[in-house]
Amino acid sequence: MNLASLEFLLLFLPFTLLLYYGAAQNARQKTLLLLAVSLLFYSLAGWQFLPVLLGLSLCTYALARWGKFAWGVWLNLAALILFKYWDFGAGNLNQILSASGVQFSLLNLALPLGLSFFIFKHIGYLLDVQQKRYAPSSDIWSFLAFSAYFPQISAGPISGYKDTANQFETLPAKLSSEQAVGAFIFISAGLAKKILIADTINALMITPFNSVGGFHGIISAWYLVAAYAMQLYFDFSGYTDFTLGVSQLFGIRLPQNFNSPYLAANPAEFWERWHISLSTWFRVYLFTPLSRFFLRAWGSSKREAAQYAANLITMTLVGLWHGAGWNFILWGAYHGALLNLHAAAKRANRSLPPQMERALFLILIFIGWALFMGNSSAYLAYLFGQMFGAGGLGRAALPDLWASRSALALLFALPLATSGAAEAHLLQKQIRGNRAALLALGALAALSILLIEDKFVNPFIYIQF
Repeated sequence: MNLASLEFLLLFLPFTLLLYYGAAQNARQKTLLLLAVSLLFYSLAGWQFLPVLLGLSLCTYALARWGKFAWGVWLNLAALILFKYWDFGAGNLNQILSASGVQFSLLNLALPLGLSFFIFKHIGYLLDVQQKRYAPSSDIWSFLAFSAYFPQISAGPISGYKDTANQFETLPAKLSSEQAVGAFIFISAGLAKKILIADTINALMITPFNSVGGFHGIISAWYLVAAYAMQLYFDFSGYTDFTLGVSQLFGIRLPQNFNSPYLAANPAEFWERWHISLSTWFRVYLFTPLSRFFLRAWGSSKREAAQYAANLITMTLVGLWHGAGWNFILWGAYHGALLNLHAAAKRANRSLPPQMERALFLILIFIGWALFMGNSSAYLAYLFGQMFGAGGLGRAALPDLWASRSALALLFALPLATSGAAEAHLLQKQIRGNRAALLALGALAALSILLIEDKFVNPFIYIQF
């Protein structure tokens, strides 16, 4: 089920809230209800994958109780590799080994909804318990509800067990006015960002313009990359706002996932602002152990080298997490290289004026998004060639580009994203008591709902990862 659908907004969510506040009498009943509707939500998205979610969740719970943490981590990683990476790895190995006659079978398995997200929740839980950050859960129902929680199962944000599951013990008897207003702001902002901006821009991305030979010149290529950068940000941050708003309706707080990432002046700051829950997960569970391992292996005199190696490995795996494709791996390695260049410049005390540094880094982010969107080597080569002058300026394409409603959405998107005015958590502080602003936001949400059946509304992008 698509979260940005009339079925979810007008049927599934209201009915769940009615049961939550009308039938469930205490925190235990509310937790069980959340588990039941989460499993129903997951079944509607693909019932055949429900055993994967339940099986991994139950095994993770049991193995943590038994102290078999490594088994739990490897089991979850094995499922991730099987469903998400087997065919990619086998296909590449088959090309390398073609002359030898050795070939690996392709499984052609569909990717279960939210697999990358709930597996990372499981692994984080196992490692936290192993490190004695908290005791293993003795409440199987709370753990299953945490694992399958429907507002975040599709694409996060990735939350820790202690932060989320502890809230199941104090679920509210009724929805407060403060929670209702906060949920309204987040849901409205999320819908507007998704439908009015991201999906409108997507109308450009699915045209012949986004193909080899479909655009020519520097201006057209950078226009395309900027459009993709805005679409990705407004789609994913819109999903996060929507998810946080829906969760507030149940009295549950999920972690903030965005904080004006296009205001970042350097790569370290960018990853403190973009997909915060994922970057935090990788920092805690991979980068820190890796850097300590290299430091022990190489000695304190190689501290910088340990950091550089950990940065590059971590960010390459961040790229791979996004998808089984060389473009994602290149994108991750590119960000690892940016982090290392920034660390080296910082150690050398080299810096630019703040505004110049921010503008330069925004260009570097866009170059990274060009890698991210390059789903074939031919397209990637053509895109970079056009971006850096192979087709000249390409001014002839401008009238057609700016005549579309996608261009109008982009005109609104660029200043919103690069000024920090698009974050719902900041908007909440500014307009909570402003009735006119709340009415205006409500009107945008109503318009978004009216447009949901339009042909350009699509599932949230990050669901595919």
